Amino acid sequence: MGGMTKIKWVIDAFKLLVGYAVGSLMRSIGSKKDIWLISERRGEARDNGYHLFKYIRKNYPEQQVYYVIDSKSSDLNKIKELGNYIHYDSLKHYIFYAVSSKLVCTHLGSGVPDSPVCWKAEEYGIVNKKRAYIKHGIVKETLPQHMYHRTKADLYVCGAKPEYEFVTEKFGYPRGSVKYLGLCRFDELHNYSVKRQILLMPTWRQWFGLTNKAGRSDSERSAFLESEYFKRFDSLINNKTLHQLLEKHNITLIFYPHHEIQGFLNAFKTNSKNIIVASEKKFDVQQLLKESALLITDYSSIAFDFAYMRKPLIYYQFDADQYFEQHYQKGYFEYEKDGFGPVSTDEDSLVKEIGKTLLLDMKNRELYLSRINNFFPLFDQNNCERNYKMIQVI
Repeated sequence: MGGMTKIKWVIDAFKLLVGYAVGSLMRSIGSKKDIWLISERRGEARDNGYHLFKYIRKNYPEQQVYYVIDSKSSDLNKIKELGNYIHYDSLKHYIFYAVSSKLVCTHLGSGVPDSPVCWKAEEYGIVNKKRAYIKHGIVKETLPQHMYHRTKADLYVCGAKPEYEFVTEKFGYPRGSVKYLGLCRFDELHNYSVKRQILLMPTWRQWFGLTNKAGRSDSERSAFLESEYFKRFDSLINNKTLHQLLEKHNITLIFYPHHEIQGFLNAFKTNSKNIIVASEKKFDVQQLLKESALLITDYSSIAFDFAYMRKPLIYYQFDADQYFEQHYQKGYFEYEKDGFGPVSTDEDSLVKEIGKTLLLDMKNRELYLSRINNFFPLFDQNNCERNYKMIQVI
């Protein structure tokens, strides 16, 4: 351990001790009880955490709930409008982390100060919090990081009935900890207007690494440029037939790679005026989902949000064998049997499917709608309310 690292640990430990001292004082005078910290990725307020926080602030203002977000976040103003925000890693964060009763997160570990001191304190049981894992998508594969022994979540929220059944059976949670409540962001998916727009939104791949800052080194960028993933999607956004389809129907295609791929964004180039390569800093995912007429994805759970709105989608899966060997282990969801749209494995068939959809030649649409209805028996605008009420009692 280097000298600077030791100093940081000492400072962080001091902050945590101050947090507990101030927290004890706050509790003794009865000013702060049952405090919830809600968080997503440290720089974001756009997912289930944001929607739940907004709902609570507007409908249950007496609830002592605080949103933890990076001070430099482009989403900060959205939270400032609602009040009760805390900057990540500030002394206030340590104080409210110490005094909080519940941590509500969409991503594992979010909401906790970014310090090994806090991680170790939790690991050794020095710090104990009730945890509600409201997640950022529907689980369809076997995810080791979601198992109970990894999350220790007191509440694990599911957004669909088959997901609930799968997690309950396979992930090792105590009885009653897994609940089918619906994802908080689903409340906003009942009101939307569609543009002449297609959303192309593939997920990431484990073999590219875990940070969206990847690609800044020459070696990582070189490896990415040689990958099948890059070549396939670069080829697609430069497909002449696709360009002609988009121009003919006056449709815009938004290519929005996953958060973990955004670091390679400038590698993708196209000369089509109908295609936009989208930065996550400039576009909101939920807004794109609501306003797009068609979604093209590969294995991303974002397909569930789109299907929830009963809109058409196409799966583009050119590397399924590698994906299920090296990314995530296949779970209960079989795309051919359970999927909400056709599956294409090559570029030509994908472009043909896009053309069929634009011409409204959507065979088997009733089949897909039936699958969607069975997948989402809960279909209302009470998702935030159900989540709030359940978090109250954990």
